[in-house]
Amino acid sequence: MNIKVVNEGSKTTVFLSGSIDIPGAESLKKALNQISEETPEEVCINFEEVNFIGSSGIGKLLLFYKKFTSKGGRVTIMNLNKEITALFKAIKLDKLFNI
Repeated sequence: MNIKVVNEGSKTTVFLSGSIDIPGAESLKKALNQISEETPEEVCINFEEVNFIGSSGIGKLLLFYKKFTSKGGRVTIMNLNKEITALFKAIKLDKLFNI
């Protein structure tokens, strides 16, 4: 999995590509923790090039969401493919995240 972080003032966009499996989830956790320390107002996570996310990746997203929004930040997830969108809806993440 590859991660590219682009800071644009008060907004940070995270571009993900590949599969978010167990090793990918650890990389995602490190990147999101670093972003959380920089405290932008909004974080957009772009899933355009992600073809799979496992339970460990979902867990890392949830931990980041809880930590980041508790400090007043906003998290947006965008460009999910059909399969990941269906997964997010099945486990009600579409109600939690701004998609």
